[in-house]
Amino acid sequence: MKRVKVIIIAFAFMLVLVAATAQPVAAASRSDSLRSYISGRFDVERGGYSPPSDNVVRVDATYGAILALDELGSLVARPPPVNLTKILNSLIIRQWNEDEDTNDTNSIDYKRYGGFSEYLIGPVTMNMNMMGIILLDLLKNQADYPGITAIDINRTALKDHIIRTYTAEGAFSAIPGQNPEIVSTYQALFIIDYLNNHDVTLNAWGIVNETATIEWINSCRSGDGFKLSPESDTIGVTATAAGIMALDLLPSISTVPGLQAATDWVLARQIEDYVDEDFIGGFEEGVSTEDPNFKTTYFALKLLESSGDLVSVDQTTVTDFILSCQVEDGSWGYIPGAEVGSLVYAGQACELLNFIGDAASILASSEDPYSPGGFILDWRYLVLAGIIIVALVVAVVSVRRD
Repeated sequence: MKRVKVIIIAFAFMLVLVAATAQPVAAASRSDSLRSYISGRFDVERGGYSPPSDNVVRVDATYGAILALDELGSLVARPPPVNLTKILNSLIIRQWNEDEDTNDTNSIDYKRYGGFSEYLIGPVTMNMNMMGIILLDLLKNQADYPGITAIDINRTALKDHIIRTYTAEGAFSAIPGQNPEIVSTYQALFIIDYLNNHDVTLNAWGIVNETATIEWINSCRSGDGFKLSPESDTIGVTATAAGIMALDLLPSISTVPGLQAATDWVLARQIEDYVDEDFIGGFEEGVSTEDPNFKTTYFALKLLESSGDLVSVDQTTVTDFILSCQVEDGSWGYIPGAEVGSLVYAGQACELLNFIGDAASILASSEDPYSPGGFILDWRYLVLAGIIIVALVVAVVSVRRD
């Protein structure tokens, strides 16, 4: 009996020992998950970021990562998390520099020359050009970093590309030769404004016939909002935001006509009630479309921040919506619960959170629901527990023999 008591006491001691050595692990924050994801997507050799789908360095992924790091305050750190000059070089080599046949308007070179390829020898679109120019600006703002001011894109070639997307109607298309639409028009005017502000000798605004451009943008108006083009059927938040911000960029316009009516219409698109609570606070694209998503919310908040109407937004619920769009790998998705995310949305999420408060603090104080924490055991104590178990087995065998 004494041996049995010894065994029981030893076993109880082992359980107490194992329980005592189980150390609580703090749950990962959303910031931890995002930073880990960004770090894991950087290609040291090529100087850019890639999506997990193909590991190809892309302008949009790099834009998203650098935007996130800038909004989180990491880009100004010295040393920064990544080699900024190498990233700028990566952007420069993705600017299309072949223009062998300028007379063939259907050639790939004609349509892509001067713009930013999504990846090496990849497609060039106005959306990619805008992300490329924002990425350039973020990097150039780090003027104290070695080599940043010594290299640059071909700004004249970029201007030439923008000219080729300008249409007879006074609007811009995503690709030369395509029909114009209002989002590409806003993006083109954004790039023109950037070029003008950084090199007046380019005379970038000389591209635009402002009278024709204003007329075309106004032809997209319908009620209090805007359509993607005059031929489109319905107005939407994305088109309305693009239309107002495009007009605001034009030098001849000091006050945008219909601004308050447009912002009120956009404000009314914030979702207050939804079956899935994670969607509350986001913005729907149209009247009663009930399709709150990150992209629409991004355009809505960009407009409302620029117009000074962000105070009218339910900031608590929109913050919750933005946070709910983070996916399991740490990036951001199109809607809450999405399985796949992107660095573009991740960077833009940080940008939006800074509109509302402090992105770094909000993300650091919010627990990542996919990494809730728990307990771990110190391996050394596990070894000790294993020794005790072996001893118990030996003791039990000895008792039975007795």
